[in-house]
Formats: sequence, C-alpha cells, structure tokens
Amino acid sequence: MQQIPGAVLDAIESIQLPSMPQILLRFLSVVDDDNASMTELAKLVGQDPALSARVLTISNSPALRRGAEIKSLDQCLVALGTRLMRTIAACLAIQSVFARSAGDLRYNLTGFWGHSLRVAEIAHAIATHIEYPDAEEAYLAGLMHDIGQLLLLGGMGERYGVLLGWSSDEIALHDIEEPLLGTNHAAVGAWLVDQWKLSSFMADAVLFHHKPANEIVHADSLSQIVWSAHLIADSYAKTGQPPDEDDVGLSLIKSILNISLADTAIIMQLSSDRVAMLAAALDIGETDLTKTLPSPATPYECFRSKPSGNELAYSRMEAAVQDMAMMHSMQQNLSALYSESEILLAVRESARILFGLGRLAFLLVQPGKNVLSGPHVSGQPDLLQQVEIALDSEQSLAATVIMKNIPHATFDAERPSAVSLVDVQIARSLGCDGVLYVPMCVHDNQIGVMAYGLNAPQYARMLSKLEWITNFASLAAASIENCRELRTRDQKLEEALTNRFEQHARKVAHEAGNPLGIIKNYLKIVSNKLPDEIGVQQELDILREEIDRVALIVRRLSDLADIPPVAASFNVNAVIEGMLALYGESLFSSCGITLEKSLDPDLPSITGDRDSLKQILFNLWKNGSEAMPAGGSFVISTRGNISRDNSDYIEIKVSDNGPGLPDEVMQCLFQPLAPNRRPGHSGIGLSIVASLVERLGGHITCQSQDGKGTSFVILLPQPKVVKK
Repeated sequence: MQQIPGAVLDAIESIQLPSMPQILLRFLSVVDDDNASMTELAKLVGQDPALSARVLTISNSPALRRGAEIKSLDQCLVALGTRLMRTIAACLAIQSVFARSAGDLRYNLTGFWGHSLRVAEIAHAIATHIEYPDAEEAYLAGLMHDIGQLLLLGGMGERYGVLLGWSSDEIALHDIEEPLLGTNHAAVGAWLVDQWKLSSFMADAVLFHHKPANEIVHADSLSQIVWSAHLIADSYAKTGQPPDEDDVGLSLIKSILNISLADTAIIMQLSSDRVAMLAAALDIGETDLTKTLPSPATPYECFRSKPSGNELAYSRMEAAVQDMAMMHSMQQNLSALYSESEILLAVRESARILFGLGRLAFLLVQPGKNVLSGPHVSGQPDLLQQVEIALDSEQSLAATVIMKNIPHATFDAERPSAVSLVDVQIARSLGCDGVLYVPMCVHDNQIGVMAYGLNAPQYARMLSKLEWITNFASLAAASIENCRELRTRDQKLEEALTNRFEQHARKVAHEAGNPLGIIKNYLKIVSNKLPDEIGVQQELDILREEIDRVALIVRRLSDLADIPPVAASFNVNAVIEGMLALYGESLFSSCGITLEKSLDPDLPSITGDRDSLKQILFNLWKNGSEAMPAGGSFVISTRGNISRDNSDYIEIKVSDNGPGLPDEVMQCLFQPLAPNRRPGHSGIGLSIVASLVERLGGHITCQSQDGKGTSFVILLPQPKVVKK
C-alpha cells in the first residue's frame, strides 16, 4: 500500500472528524430516550460518516472488542451499551461546539455529507441486488469512502483548502493531490480504516474507489461495489441522471456486477428517494449545484442546509452543551457506570473523541502504598501494570505532576523535574516520542495521572486545549472517587446485612435444634418399646440419621466457619435403598409414580461425605416427583467402572418421563434463577446439587427434552483397586 508522507501523518494523526450538526442533535435526543431501540439509533448513526467511524472505532477497539470484528452498526451499539453511547453523545456535542468556537470549522461540509450518504445508499442497493453477503459492510464502506478529505482538511487546513478550491469535482481533486501532497484522500482514508483495525476489504474499497476501469475489474467484490456506487453518484451529481448506455463505466458495471441500465436506474431512484427522505427528516434540502467537496462557506453545495440551517443547528448545539453545564452531562454518565474499570474505559474513549488523542494510559495512586501504578484495564500497556513509581519528584515527571497538581509534558522546555528513564519507558510503551501527564485530582484527594502518548506536533496543537484536558481529568477523578465511596458504602451495608443474617441464622438454628433433639429422643423411646424386628429398627435408624443430617445442615447455617464434611467409606446402593425406604412412599408410590431400580450389585464402595449424597438424591427425587403430579415413571440406576479422562467413576442416573425442563432453566442450569422467573421454583435445589457433587469430586450432567422427560447423570470418583 502507498506510504503516507511523514509530514502528512503528523498533520492528520490527531484530527477529530466533524459530524453533521442536524444528525448529531438528533443523536443526542434519541440516545437519551429510554424507549428508543438500538435499530433506530443505528439508522441515525448510519447517516453520518464521522459518527459511524467513531462508533466503529470504539466498538472494535482492543479494550471493548470481544471476538470477531464488528461491522454492523446494530452490533456495535449493542456492544457499547446505552451508558457508553450517552457518554459518546455528550463528548461529540462538546467537541463540535469547542471546535467551532476555536474557529476550526471554516468549511461547509453539507455537500460532502450528501455525497457520502448517496454513495452509501447506492452501495447498499447494489450489494442487495447482487446478493453480496454483507450489505451493511458495503453501506459503511460507501459512507466513509471520502473520509480522507476530512482528515486532510482538518490536518492541513488552508493548504488543503487551496486544493479544494482549485478542484471542480472529486476526480480533479484526486489528480492534483498526488503531485502536491505525495498522497491522496483515498490513500489517507484507507490508512484511517487500517488504524481502526477494521476489515482490510473495507480499507481496500476506500483506497480503490478512484482506480481506472481496467484495474477495478480485477479487484474484490466490495471494492467493485463502492467504485460503481461512486461512479453512479458522480454522474447523478453532474447530470441528475444515471450514466447512459455509452458510458464506459456503466459497461464495466454491467460486466463485473451484472447490473443492467434498467437496474442502475432503479437503484438510483431508490437511493435518491432514500436520501430525499433523510434530507426532509433532518431539515436539510438539495439544490442543483454540483460541488460535493468540502468548501468555504459559499453557495457551492449540492446538499446544503436551508437558509441559516447550519447556523441554527450549531446554535441549538451550543444551547445543548450549555444545558449540560459544559461537562455536567458527561459526569453524570460516568457516575452511572458500575465499576472503576468501566469508568476508565469510558474516559479513554471520551478523550479520544474530545481531543483526538487515542494513546491514553492511566497511573493511579495505590491505596496505602503512596506509589503510582497502572490499573488492570483492557488496552493498558503491560509495562504500566508492573511499574511502581514512588511519589517523589526525582522518580518521574508523572510523580511531580500529581504532587504539584499541574500538567506537564516531556516536551516542555521548562519542567519542575527532569525526564527520567521511567518517563521514557512509559512513552515507549505507548509507541510515542513523548508523554503528556495530566493530574487526576479532586479536592485534596490524589487519584492518579492521565498519560497521553503523543509526538511534538500533536503536543503543540494540544496546548490550546490544555485547560480543557485538565478539567476533563478532574471530572474523571471525581467519578472514580464517587465510585470508590459508593463501593465503600456498599461494603459497609453488606457487612451490616451479613451480621443481621448471622444473628438471625443463629436464632433459627437454636430454635430448630430443640424440637429436633426432642424428636430424636422420642424415637429412642419408641425403639425401646417396639419388638426387636429388623425391618422396623432399620427404618428407625434411617430416620435418626436423617434427623442428624438436618441438624447438621441447620448448624452449618449458623456457624461462621464452614464445618468440614466427614469423609468415610460407604456403599452408594445402600444409601439409595435407605433413602427409598424413608421417602419412596411419599415421593413416588403415593403420587402414582412407578419406580424402577437398576442397581449394579458389584458396585464398589466410595469414600466421601455420605450426607452430601443423601442431599443430592433427595433434591433430584423431589424435583422429579413434583414434575409429574399426574403420575409417571422414575428410573434409578447405578453402574461401576465408568472411565473418563483416565479416571474411574461410579455412575448414578435418575430419569423421569415428565414434561422436561424449560429452556430458561437449561440455559443457566445449576444456577439459582431470579425469584420472578418461575414462581415457586428458585432453582436453588439444583445449584445445591451441583455444589455438593463438586464437593464429592464428581461431575453432573443433564439431558432434557420437551415432553419426553429429564435425566441427570452423576459421576463420583471410584477408588483405585490396588493390585497385590
């Protein structure tokens, strides 16, 4: 790929792409509407190249991206979430007003926006027509195909503005960019897409949209779609009509994409209707003028605001920002985040929007250590998570900055302390020549330091915004302090609730222990009065064991220290038979449930907590019985010598032919459900079963089918047989 000259890179690396004011206003309104859907928000974002680029960039950033690249705006917005989108909306509004007040928006971009939107709509229509697998990707590539123009205009100002003035259209602009700049807006746009780590096909589509016809025929499908959409839109801008039959480009479109003249006309009409609808919705209108490039505030526009429309939009934008009390809205959004790491991620993306500085890291004061160190946040350089900087001015410029509460950069000619090797390491970890440290302090509380990685030209441009950056850092510090205070308060509240629960549990255990003891003593009296019959005495022994087990459960509830289970050797079949003698009648026979047993007579004994197995069986049997109120069948089986992962297990299987488990239960099996999900069924029993199986060193699985019943399989470790 063509290399971008170093001087051009220095000029464009920190440029903030402006958004269309009408769309940004609507975006601010919709994102604050709790009833608005993500689809509605995605459609709005998809009408502006800069806004789409911002959302794509953030959602695919290393800190937020999970798994494969996200190319759908709907998926991007879902990935970001409503809270972060509100923060982004506030940042974009502030950036827009700040840039305008600083005199950065001297060019009218309405023609550029209209052209980009038209190419996007045509690209989407073409992709749909030829059944390209990702029409959304085609739309986004078309929307951003000329984004390099915004980047060059923002970075090179009047120098690039002269080229725009000399150019009657985009083709003429492209022809003069290369000899005068050593690059062109297509190459710069592709570079930007590469910087965002998006699909290389999207970057290629941006890069190739000015290639000659004999070259584009060998390109990939996405590049051909965007090239064709650009050609059709350019023809419409000049003539108001799609290309005619003699047009070389149309012949090529027909040959590579199999789109006829009639198809082209239909696609053009559909996209024109769509653009007109969007124009009406956003209170902007089209004219017959054909200039589609960014241009000075003159009438040369093909897609311009109605008289004073832009001024009105910007006035409303300024009012919106004033209503936010400059950064009050952003602070509210940050305060709504749940954790410190979430706040830091939102702060990083907000700084990227507000100041165009994407290489930002954090050094926070470690409680009780009086040192600066990097928090464990996604996207943070590994070096910063290992370094510890003492709060001593001789250690690092970062330490000096937080101690004096004044921002400084390694580029400053006059600094309160020298640049240390630690500062050099931090700059290198951020991949930059130097670093700007901004203190994060609130009141007298030192939270940490923001470390912006940048080069000398970027720092020179940032000097005018240094006060703004410092205020932003204070806002971030206040949000973190508030989060910590809430966390401390929640911990104290949790401790208080835990103490109350423990006191209540002890009281319950004490009150329950008395009747259990009385019942056990009464059983002893009854046992002495009854004849010495093996069957009756065995049942009484089982009943006494169950009373002891319940008493132990209650005692564990009230005891702060978890009482370790008693491990002993026992036979699983014997436990099952004993449990059936006690509960078989009430759980199965009396409920019309046929019980079938298939117990392996050669089942070896195992070692573990016998009571835990009893509790597992009782919970599973009770669930099965309750699932078949009209009767059914229940099967209990055991097998030995089951091999899994080079270990031997015994298998316990319980199955019923009931209605099966609901999908919501299967999705979070063995985890307690929310109380309101299934009235009368909290899922606590299965969660207890899973924990007890794990305590025994075993495994549990479940299979359930709607209308055909449920089966649970438990594997418990089988002792190895020692060969003599």
